[in-house]
Amino acid sequence: MIDTGAQHVAMLLLMGLVTLLAVPMRAVFARVSMPSMIGFILLGAALSIGSITTGFANDTLNEQVPFLAKIGIVVLLFRIGLESDLGKLRRQIGRAALIWLPNMVLGGIAAFVLVVLWPGLGLIPALFTGIAASATSIGVSAGIWEGAGALDSDTGALLLDAAELDDVSAVVLLSVLFAVGPLLKQPEGAAILAPALKAGAIQLMLTALFSVACYLFSRWLEKPLSDGFAKLSPTDGPIVLATGAAFVIASMAEFMGLSMAIGALFAGLAFSRDPAERSIDEAFGILLTVFGPFFFVAIGLSVDITVPVEGMGLAAALAGMALIGKLLGAGLPAAAMRGWRQGALIGFSMVPRAEIFLLVMLFGLTLGPWAVPQVLYNAAVLASIVTCIIGPAIVGMMLRPIAGNAT
Repeated sequence: MIDTGAQHVAMLLLMGLVTLLAVPMRAVFARVSMPSMIGFILLGAALSIGSITTGFANDTLNEQVPFLAKIGIVVLLFRIGLESDLGKLRRQIGRAALIWLPNMVLGGIAAFVLVVLWPGLGLIPALFTGIAASATSIGVSAGIWEGAGALDSDTGALLLDAAELDDVSAVVLLSVLFAVGPLLKQPEGAAILAPALKAGAIQLMLTALFSVACYLFSRWLEKPLSDGFAKLSPTDGPIVLATGAAFVIASMAEFMGLSMAIGALFAGLAFSRDPAERSIDEAFGILLTVFGPFFFVAIGLSVDITVPVEGMGLAAALAGMALIGKLLGAGLPAAAMRGWRQGALIGFSMVPRAEIFLLVMLFGLTLGPWAVPQVLYNAAVLASIVTCIIGPAIVGMMLRPIAGNAT
């Protein structure tokens, strides 16, 4: 018999309300050139406050939303991989790597140095924050480039290529963190360096093997399977195959000790060569509209409003380091290649930190305060919001003349 208890009713109500809010919230935030993730994070924080105050749906928020958030992560990262143009990236990988490498390294180092020197935090929280900050959320800025008609330009293509490498490296680092993170909890002074290095090396080897397996699937199995599903159902077959494969590959990655994030991203890359990629992308756009918000709602739910406002200064400092790290790491190499204006455009476009940044910080929070203290997590969420406002706002102003000329 199907359980229709109060907890399940509350979950269905929450799913319905968040889903209904998704489209109007995206439209409202798009009008002010800000990502809708800000609204969903605030919604999560508001739900947390309401649940603490009234006691309503507390079990649903603590148990069901994290599960829905995992679905959202898989859909989100699959679509990022799906939209990657590997053929174009291979042709321009040399130029893109000249931006990607310093962008990743300096972005991470800036955050690491800040946190390791911040009173009361220390080395391990700094490591988590540095790895998180090495990532870039290019999707936040890409919509502004597209709206200005500049995404197909040479500079726009270079930006996307560097961002694709950034996504892959950030997810790989996250996978390594999954293996090494728990070992860092050893008592201070314990000989953890050798075990941590060994675990990291094994994780990198597993990641390499997993990527090869995904490549072989893409090269030899994906098209025959897609053709077979298309014969059975011309309209829905390839979409159903891609959806099922996304969750199977993500779960296999998790089972191997990698993160489901790397499985979802690699699954998307495997399907990016499919002739039906456009229809698959449209279908996953709908899935992302439904499930994507729950990841950001879960981020907001994890914010503890009872933590003192001391995190405000840390949040401001993190946002500043995020800005400086990406302007130096991405902006300067791009300026050397394409001039100062184009370099500044690429640098500010790389400033936003959203999905991967928040995912790493949430992972650290779940491990315990030794990895990511609550005050650091709160500050990271605030810094994420700030970077997702500042970066796109500056990019929009810089691209406005281009959009005006296009019209």
